[in-house]
Amino acid sequence: MLASNSKQNKALNLRLVLSYIATLSPISRAEIARISGLTKQTITNMVDELLAAALVTEVGVKKDGVVGKPSKMLALCASGTYSVGIRVFEHYCVLALFNLTNQKLAQSRIARSDDLPQALNQAVITLLSQHQLSIASLLGIGLSFADQADQHYPNHQARLDFVQQLANTSGQPVTLETTASACAACHMLYGEARGLNSFVYVHLGRQIESTVVFGRRIMLGHNQLSGHLGEIFVSAETSSKDGELGRLNDFASLSALQQLSRQSELDLDSLTSLMQQQPQLIDKWLEHAAEPMRIAIHMLESVFNSQTIIFGGDVTTELLDLFIARLRPLIPSIAQFGSRDVPRMIKTPNVYDIAISGIATLPLHSALDMDRPYSACLPQFSALTSKQALLYLNDSQQN
Repeated sequence: MLASNSKQNKALNLRLVLSYIATLSPISRAEIARISGLTKQTITNMVDELLAAALVTEVGVKKDGVVGKPSKMLALCASGTYSVGIRVFEHYCVLALFNLTNQKLAQSRIARSDDLPQALNQAVITLLSQHQLSIASLLGIGLSFADQADQHYPNHQARLDFVQQLANTSGQPVTLETTASACAACHMLYGEARGLNSFVYVHLGRQIESTVVFGRRIMLGHNQLSGHLGEIFVSAETSSKDGELGRLNDFASLSALQQLSRQSELDLDSLTSLMQQQPQLIDKWLEHAAEPMRIAIHMLESVFNSQTIIFGGDVTTELLDLFIARLRPLIPSIAQFGSRDVPRMIKTPNVYDIAISGIATLPLHSALDMDRPYSACLPQFSALTSKQALLYLNDSQQN
C-alpha cells in the first residue's frame, strides 16, 4: 500500500509507519520517510503518537554517514503494551500474555464452561493482575480454535458470533484466525519469514492446517475458510467406514496418532510419554504419515511455488524432527528449479510456543494488515483506549 500525505489518510498512514517499525526495526525516521514517501514532519508527528502510546521506543542511535547527526532508531516497545492469546480446545482453553516483542510473560489454563466469554474475561483480568498490569495496557485479544470441527462452534458464523460476545464482555478488540494463519502472522512479524515474500505454513494438529502467504498477504480464500490441507486426497484407497478416498488427516494428523495409540488426550506431556514408552507406535505412525505428507508437499510446491514451506505443530521438538526427517528425500518438484535463498522446507524454531505466540500476535497483525484494515471485532458497548483507537479506528470513526 502507498502512503499519502493527505490528512484524510492519517489512520492508515500511522499503521503503515508502525508496520515498517515492526518488520524493519531498528529503523530511523529518515529511513521510514524515504521508504514510505511521507514527509519527514509527518513521520515525526506519527512517531510521537506511537511513542506516547507505548507502541514503539527509541533503541539507540545510528550514524548514516560522515555528515549529519546520528539518527535515533525505532523498534516495537517491550513494555507498556500487551496482548493476550486464547486457544480454545475441546475441554479447556489456554491463555497467554505477551508483550509487543512477542515475549511470553505468563500462561494459564481454564476449563470450558457454559458462559465461556465471561470465564475468559475473568481469566484475562487475572493474567494481567498477576503482573500488576492494568486492562488499559492491553492492545487486544487474539483467538483461535484448536479443532476445526469444534462441536459448540462448528461453523465460521458461530465463531464470529462468539468473538463478538467475547469483545462485548471483555471490552477488548478480538481478532479470530485459524491457528495456521496466526502462526504465519507471527513468522512474518518476528520469525523466519520476516524477510520472505511468499511461504506456506503447515501446522500439525488434530487436523492438518495450512496457510499460504503471497506478497506478504495471508490468503484466506472465500469466506476466510482456506487452509484445510488435511482434507486433500492423498490415497486412492477408500475408507471402510464411509467409502471415501484417503485424506491427509487420516494418515498424518494428531487425530490419526490418537486413534492409533488409543489415547484419550494427546497433549505435549502425553506425546512425550508416548515417545518414551511406546517408540514403536510413534514409528508406525510416522511410517503411515510420511508418504501422504510428501505428496501434500509436492502439491503445495507445484501449485504455489513459494519460497519455502515452514512446519510447526502441537508436537514436541523431538517428534517434529522425526517427522521432517521421514519426509526426506522430498519428491522432485518445480521448487528445485532456479536459485534458492532458503531451503525448500524448514522447521519453526519455537515449536512448543508457536501456536499460542502466533495467536497473541493477531491483535498487532490485524492492526497492520493494510489489505483488511479494521478486521478486529470491536466491543459494541464500551469505548476503546487511546492506543486501541489509534490502530483499530479509521479517520471518520476517530473524529
